Amino acid sequence: MKASIFTLGCRVNQYESDAVAEMLAAVGFDIVPFGEECDITVINTCTVTAESDRKSRQHIRRAKTISPEGAVIVTGCYAQIAKERALSDGAAAVVGNAEKSRIADIALAIVNGERDINCVGDIMTASYDEIALSKPTRARAYIKIEDGCENKCAYCIIPRARGQVRSRDFDEIIKEVTCIAKKGYKEIILTGIETASYGRDLKTTDLSELLLAVGGIEGVERVTMGSLEPTVMKKAFVENLSRVGGLLPHFHLSMQSGCTCTLNRMRRRYTADMAMEAVLRVREAIPEATFSADVIVGFPGETEADFLETVEFFKKAGFLHLHIFPYSKREGTEAADMPDQVPENVKKKRAKILATVQKEIQDEFLDCYVKEHNEENPVYVLCEMTRDGIANGHTEHFVECNFPAGYDRTGEIVKVALESREGSLLFGRALN
Repeated sequence: MKASIFTLGCRVNQYESDAVAEMLAAVGFDIVPFGEECDITVINTCTVTAESDRKSRQHIRRAKTISPEGAVIVTGCYAQIAKERALSDGAAAVVGNAEKSRIADIALAIVNGERDINCVGDIMTASYDEIALSKPTRARAYIKIEDGCENKCAYCIIPRARGQVRSRDFDEIIKEVTCIAKKGYKEIILTGIETASYGRDLKTTDLSELLLAVGGIEGVERVTMGSLEPTVMKKAFVENLSRVGGLLPHFHLSMQSGCTCTLNRMRRRYTADMAMEAVLRVREAIPEATFSADVIVGFPGETEADFLETVEFFKKAGFLHLHIFPYSKREGTEAADMPDQVPENVKKKRAKILATVQKEIQDEFLDCYVKEHNEENPVYVLCEMTRDGIANGHTEHFVECNFPAGYDRTGEIVKVALESREGSLLFGRALN
């Protein structure tokens, strides 16, 4: 029996796909690359935008073309909110986000002759679906700690697809991290649909306590986490962060805008001033901290003055990376029906302007970064890939770096003296 998996969307989806692959292998399937003919194809879908829906449907149909005699199992966020459409696209089974642990058993049932299996429960009443990885597929090991989101942002459909916050059992997380650390994985990334909400439903722990515990596990040398809202960066949380062993001094914030009026229309829970205070609070406790952020430009009602406030915010904040997205209308969300939709050409223009500003900030930072990190003050690069004698990975500040390697150093943390850069890619030489 052969099975393949294709994953769209976020890191949580990727983690879940890797776990499903392990479960399929455990019941006798050989896992082959997507594109090869097989008995079962799992499409782990995304629905964050209309384009995500289109790509999800496209890959369902493509899977049927690749393996006409095989069966397609559709799971993920598109499956959760568009069950009937997924079936009409050619799915033999549709599996919701709270039932992914059942995919291997469903695959066996299909191979044994069952068809049209529907396994999409009520995501709003679901409990945490316990799946785990024994061997991550990448050097940077993602660990899922939470599912669901209750933020109700005006532009986002994910709460409908993922349900309420459901935190994974603390001991199960520690067990998984301990297991993979013993196998030589040195960097742990705690991730979820709304990572900062971990523990809200448990009421016995929180994200900072989990970080402290993970940072103390033998073999774990680097710890970081998925995207955070500025609201989580309160004084007590930041103080705990500064005590986490191996914490990487780079934080990704789900900012979305640097304008308070726009944030209010987005139904975000903070102002631009609150976000700036959070950034300054972290930099005071962790002086070497760097930041990246997601930003939406051209949200409904965003005026030119609002956009310029966002530009000024990020000039002042000095983030290392910005992931800039022109607002994309998502049917089924509040924002899709808001008045004063911004024209496409204006959205693209604003995205280009902000990207130009961000490049100037990044260039200045990286020029200094290269000068400061030499033999006496090296960076530490987790090697994620070695190809043609060149190792590639990321520094502790999440800057991509290449350096010559005499052998495959994948999985190692290497001390590197920086020498130059091309754009955002650094070059250096190994010191160990």
